[in-house]
Amino acid sequence: MRFIPTRLHGILDYLVGLIAIAMAIAVPLQGAAFITLICLGLFAVFYSLFTDYELGVIRFLRVRFHLTLDVLFGVVMLVAPSIVDFPPAIHWVVHTIGGLAVVLAFITQIRATGTAS
Repeated sequence: MRFIPTRLHGILDYLVGLIAIAMAIAVPLQGAAFITLICLGLFAVFYSLFTDYELGVIRFLRVRFHLTLDVLFGVVMLVAPSIVDFPPAIHWVVHTIGGLAVVLAFITQIRATGTAS
């Protein structure tokens, strides 16, 4: 059941990417934890900019492929605290963002309003 409109999904995409970047800076994290969150945040913003939905700047990636990247992003966020040394205080935040990204990918509409496919 896909009921989240792609416009709302796009807003959440940019928000999640910026939260990941802000969390790396605000906590402040160091080393691999810092690099991981910065790279994941930039990755989320980057592929959102290139998605063929209402908030995409260069509409290149289909929404279906974007949602696949969201699942990949979410899985990496879920696994990252087990691999990288994150402070225990933010484990739950990283896990929550990862889990929400995966769930959101499965409940977002596949076709954006006004797009070719």
